[in-house]
Amino acid sequence: MKKFKYVSLLMPLLLVACFHPPTPNVEEAIQNADPNTILSLSNDITNDYFKTALPFLPSPARGLIFSHIRNRADIIQVERSLMRIATDYFDPEFHYIREGQHLTRDFASSLLRHQNPEPTNTEIESRRGLNAAIGTPISFGDATFSNHIDDDIRYLIRPFAYLVEQNFVTISDNNQFELEGVAIGIALNPFYFETNTATGFEHLHQMPDADILEIGKEIAANLLPQLRESEETGGAGLEEVPILIGLYILRSDQAVIPGHFASVTFVEEGRSSIRDWVTVHERHFILPDPAINEINVHDVDINEQFNSFRETITNYFPHQNGIVGRVHFVDNNVYRVSITVNISFLGATEKMSFFQLMEEYVMNFSREYDIRIIVRDLETQLGAINRPPGGEPAIHLLDW
Repeated sequence: MKKFKYVSLLMPLLLVACFHPPTPNVEEAIQNADPNTILSLSNDITNDYFKTALPFLPSPARGLIFSHIRNRADIIQVERSLMRIATDYFDPEFHYIREGQHLTRDFASSLLRHQNPEPTNTEIESRRGLNAAIGTPISFGDATFSNHIDDDIRYLIRPFAYLVEQNFVTISDNNQFELEGVAIGIALNPFYFETNTATGFEHLHQMPDADILEIGKEIAANLLPQLRESEETGGAGLEEVPILIGLYILRSDQAVIPGHFASVTFVEEGRSSIRDWVTVHERHFILPDPAINEINVHDVDINEQFNSFRETITNYFPHQNGIVGRVHFVDNNVYRVSITVNISFLGATEKMSFFQLMEEYVMNFSREYDIRIIVRDLETQLGAINRPPGGEPAIHLLDW
């Protein structure tokens, strides 16, 4: 059954709400007129994740991520993927998600600093930094470097780039949130600069994933006791809740696809040490990419399917300005295919014809794929087509 949704020009605010993200249908969890009433929020698009709840409380570190991660794709993906991974540890049927409330802006910033080589017991800030102290050797693989100037060469290595906190809560009988667990995403920066201080020449290096992961695991081991420490003594006050920690490897600042989580660990409530790590198989690719054939034997046709889709659209509408496909693999299977089509229309019939063509040819992708297509011109979004796994495509037209 084909689904069409037409949105009027007279409703611009609703357009924004529908797509950034769609406006949820609100279900009252507790019937109460009090302004502090807790409301459960969910809708069809976000049901794969957690329900949220009102009143909304922004994180005390809100916005800090933009000062430490420059790649917009990573900023979005590190939080989204952490949420997806957390569904394996905190049941979305019983838990609500909230922005992290325990890592304040000052606390998070102090964790990201370089270690103080001479910390004092009285200055909490001086003993928090989890990036290696200036002048301290950092070893990975067969290489050892220091964050200092040596023989006119300076190495700037800062592997701990950022951390994301998510809280998972339940609602008690007396209408209060109860913290049941916390997820922490550690964003790891595998890139470092080698600078010739005499000439100013810079050379960008990238650590292998295995090496940056070893550094990340050490960072996590040092971070956990600070999360468990009470607020009174300078910690985050998460003494008695389970904590999920994930290691996310960033892409370069100019990359058009995000990085990925590579390893996670789940620490039971009360524990201040990490037992073991579980490998996460997650990757992103620009379509088509022959490297996909090397990691997956089930979905090698995704390159061919995308090429066929792009060729069909180009043949019928040669004035399109580019079709970009991205695929997200989880556990070596296609999790989602995202396609952006850049095109301009000069008439309503042309626009309708284009969307109807896409609706037909999106079905040429394997039925088990989750397909998300965005259609836009140089300035605005014109519409979208969503086809869930095993489902039928739904068209959303804007400015119709």
